[in-house]
Amino acid sequence: MREVRELGEFRLIERLARMLPSAPPVIESIGDDCAVVRANDKVLLLTSDLFIEGVHFNCETLHPEEIGWKAAAAAISDIAAMGGAALFSLVSLACPPGTRVSFVEQLYQGMANVFSQYGGVIVGGDMSRSSDGITIDVTVVGEVRGTRFLRRRGALPGDLLAITGYPGLSAAGLDAIQRGLHEPELTQRHRWPRPRLREAQWMCQRLEIHAMLDTSDGLVQDAAHLAAASDLGVNIERDKLPVSGVLARHCEQTGLDIGHLMLTGGEDYELAFAMGVDNSEATLKALHNEFRTVVTVVGQFTDEWTGVRVDNEPYPQGGYDHFLTSTD
Repeated sequence: MREVRELGEFRLIERLARMLPSAPPVIESIGDDCAVVRANDKVLLLTSDLFIEGVHFNCETLHPEEIGWKAAAAAISDIAAMGGAALFSLVSLACPPGTRVSFVEQLYQGMANVFSQYGGVIVGGDMSRSSDGITIDVTVVGEVRGTRFLRRRGALPGDLLAITGYPGLSAAGLDAIQRGLHEPELTQRHRWPRPRLREAQWMCQRLEIHAMLDTSDGLVQDAAHLAAASDLGVNIERDKLPVSGVLARHCEQTGLDIGHLMLTGGEDYELAFAMGVDNSEATLKALHNEFRTVVTVVGQFTDEWTGVRVDNEPYPQGGYDHFLTSTD
């Protein structure tokens, strides 16, 4: 009998998507950042994110309020990836009976702070005892504003691959935390991620932007998701990657490979999107002027081959897979 470690997270999801039934109100089912369903005159976005001690966070290095913030921010980033707005959240928590009440209160305060800033409220959930460690499940219900939302699929041959922000900062922040280094510019990126909700809503109204997702698994892996959704290939040009000065200094001090970190480091919760070449410069300039957000073209889609390449050469997928990335 095959084990899930043989398939990996994403092939397992594809397998389940093929076997599970759908229904007429479902516009977009399993496989994107959110499910999309029609409810009367509304188009709703549904997403759920697990946050597990020892897998996604360490209580020894993150304050409970930071853990709560990250858990909620990750879920809201899925709403952002499709250009929507957050409405409501259900939060389920499993924890050992010996967990301090103050820890739980601070955890929920961190989540409440995210929703206060980005929209939505926590309206319920569930609680259970855990025999080992803390598990948080954040479900968010959002809605499509206007007439359009963005999927992972939709990229066209010749489209540009663009990203917001600087890739690799969260991964470098985690490395700094683990090393006990005082680098607040980096560690804040890991502790307090900021979903690009407003930028995504703006981009959703631009017809020249064809597909989008958030960069939670690493640039190479997430670019591969965009390409695969449209049965295309995508080539990333290493010398076009935007390099943050603080990241460059950290890698110089620690000996980390800055290119590999930018290509495979996860949990940035930035946006990666496919955009038509026509008027692309004007679009990127307008985006920057509206939000003062760094946005960079880093590659291009093609129908000559499928998959992801870096400088036209195959690149190890890297990124994070819950079943292929083993800590055994």
